[in-house]
Amino acid sequence: MIKIVNVTKKDGQYWHDVYLNAFPEYERLPFSQLQQIANEQEAVRLAMIVDDDNPVGILLLVEISNQKAFVLYFAVDANIRGKGIGSRTITALKEEYPGGIVLESEIIGQQADNEAQRVKRYEFYQRNGVTDSGFLTKNMGGTFHLLRSTELISDIEYVKAISILGVEAEVEKLVE
Repeated sequence: MIKIVNVTKKDGQYWHDVYLNAFPEYERLPFSQLQQIANEQEAVRLAMIVDDDNPVGILLLVEISNQKAFVLYFAVDANIRGKGIGSRTITALKEEYPGGIVLESEIIGQQADNEAQRVKRYEFYQRNGVTDSGFLTKNMGGTFHLLRSTELISDIEYVKAISILGVEAEVEKLVE
């Protein structure tokens, strides 16, 4: 059973290792900065994804309310991907935050070097009920689709959440 638990000191190195492996440098904030923000901001959670008491991945969440959350970082340990952990984690997040989760997925259709990986990730979220909001966001050197599990969560709440992390983001409506 998947659980989302806060990081303890003993988990810090695991979290950091998965983080460095999963995210390109331009998308990463310094780990020490993330720890400081999580310590100072009650809404920010550095969390572990745990399956049967074994760490299987990481999350960084900003709780918008006790019902909603923005997920900045979500990664399953590269050594154990492909076993349904990501899908079960999305389910757990939607149960813990019934008002909705909002997250970013790298823009697709731009012929990026990792286009196939971007499409796979975007389609994974779609299959798991985290759909495109119709907004793009630009931050930390990238452009992302803003995805959400329910229309109850807005782009305005996303901007509020990401600003808690000290990240400036521009949001624009996707032209159809």
